[in-house]
Amino acid sequence: MKAKIIGIIIALCSLSAFGQKLTLEKASPFTAVKWENNQPIVQFENEWYSFEKLDNFTRNKILNFCKKEFGHKWKKRFSEDLVEVLQRLNYTPNQKVQLTLSRKGISKEYTGMFTAENRKKCLLYNRAQKNSKPVKKALKEVSKMQAIDDLKQFSHILNNKSSYAQLSNYDYNTAIKKLAATILSSNKETINIDKLTHEIGKIMAEIGDRHSSIKNEAFNRKAHNTYNLRLPFGITILNGKAIAVQQKPNSKKEYRYYNNEYPYIKSIDGIAIEILMNDYNYRNKKAPKEAKLTRGANTIQKLGALLFKNNKNCPKTVEVEFSNNKKTKKETVELTLDKKGYISNLSVHSFISMMNIQAGRFNDTKKLLTNNIGYIKIPRMFNYKRVEGYEDFLENTIKEFSKTKALIIDVRDNPGGRRVILQTFAKYIVQPAQSPWIANVAYLRTNEKLTTDESSMSSRYLNSYNSNEFSESDKAAINTFNKTYKTTQQFDKSKFSNPFYMVLRSGKTPYQKPVYILVNENSFSAATVFTTAFKGLPNVKIVGVTTDGSSGNSRKVYLNNSKIRIKVSSMLSFQRNGKTLDGNGTEPDIYIPVDKTQVFTGKDTQLEKLVTLINK
Repeated sequence: MKAKIIGIIIALCSLSAFGQKLTLEKASPFTAVKWENNQPIVQFENEWYSFEKLDNFTRNKILNFCKKEFGHKWKKRFSEDLVEVLQRLNYTPNQKVQLTLSRKGISKEYTGMFTAENRKKCLLYNRAQKNSKPVKKALKEVSKMQAIDDLKQFSHILNNKSSYAQLSNYDYNTAIKKLAATILSSNKETINIDKLTHEIGKIMAEIGDRHSSIKNEAFNRKAHNTYNLRLPFGITILNGKAIAVQQKPNSKKEYRYYNNEYPYIKSIDGIAIEILMNDYNYRNKKAPKEAKLTRGANTIQKLGALLFKNNKNCPKTVEVEFSNNKKTKKETVELTLDKKGYISNLSVHSFISMMNIQAGRFNDTKKLLTNNIGYIKIPRMFNYKRVEGYEDFLENTIKEFSKTKALIIDVRDNPGGRRVILQTFAKYIVQPAQSPWIANVAYLRTNEKLTTDESSMSSRYLNSYNSNEFSESDKAAINTFNKTYKTTQQFDKSKFSNPFYMVLRSGKTPYQKPVYILVNENSFSAATVFTTAFKGLPNVKIVGVTTDGSSGNSRKVYLNNSKIRIKVSSMLSFQRNGKTLDGNGTEPDIYIPVDKTQVFTGKDTQLEKLVTLINK
């Protein structure tokens, strides 16, 4: 009888594992994958088999999708990122899966287990194979017709995959045709891939997709003569203007003017600083104003790279025109390989905080400020699965600060990541009177009218109106929200899904006092989603300067001939006010920019001013 009960328990556990959806992001049922005639030969239980099927997905269906989505990296993505591949096919596998494998022409079914350890072995196998092969010479040029074919593919990507291309008023198809005409009229029979990358990048930048990028992954910056040349001074922004600075002697965090009498930069080699900021720095052309200035200053410091990305030669010396708003002074400076640029003390502290959290040292990111004000620094929107104990730390810290007079959440210089931290804070920040709270609305680029949940959106806590995740009170809140909600830009709804909503709910013990979210122009992606999610709540104030916005659910595609990587957003993400995150960011309720003291000494006057404001 006892043996029978044990057998039943084992059987139930087995059934449970089959029905349990996979929670690991990086896992594999195989321990290695090798290739014969472009077909996968997988290692399973220490034996090699031909792969034929996983659950209901045939080999051809998976491989054809990998080739279409990942270009020349399709083999790598199959062997190392099979979970993501299946999720992009709108399928989240169970931890246990049915595999159809064959040896010597005989097919059999096996039960496979997705584990992180298996994937690790796949990675090690791939690295060993890579190291044993002679290094291939990177492709540097393509023929004219190959370049034209790649431009046709680029146009297809924008028309059929890009979300923001549908929202933009920019005529990218005409721009692509003009670029094609220029290539055809060239006297050369081949086109340099780096130059083609940059020209495509300029077109992409005009669309305003802040998550997009165009990259030649084969480019080796170290092998390029002038790419790494920099200005012999730093550039940063003060009161909306670019200033030249240098480190004070014997100090790593304090700066002074490069030229006291002429602090501002007017031009470099006859190119006005505004043109360098707006046109040469095309990657950030559609960023919110503060982000474009700060990122532009950082980009101009690396002058060799900036000119290279504009297909221009970089000299060893340049003439810099300085200004004091009345007079100008020109100076010829020699470019250098030394890193003498400006690095804010805030970004240094954010980086240190990030490294400490990854190492499990959390306590330095919280403190009790003057007059009982709680402070939490979030340097990155971490995935809890990768930082053990961080979720408990945040929960315990919020509870520890439950009796404080106010709470400051600092996401300045936070580059983004995952949205799970947002969910942790939501149950404390959202008050019962505002719960459920509609925090974000998004649409997925698709020619199909999706009305159910989709995995890439659900992972961002975005669900369809009919989702099982939503209660009747959630749906009632969505209905009320939709009565006044309107997007500020119109777009063709037939090319997008129905809306997906992020709904936040109050928890059992909400934080009762004011919450201040401290942001700056380097608060990006999931950090700015965090910010805008709580904007508008009566107990929350956003403080600092406008964030860099952006939330795109990006996809990568490789051009067939040049292998240029095209990364585009597949989602339109709207704030409660109807504005997109991309290009707009989230504006602060209380504007506190950096001042001269913070720029030059590293002292955090933004935080000090906020504390003074709270105490008043």
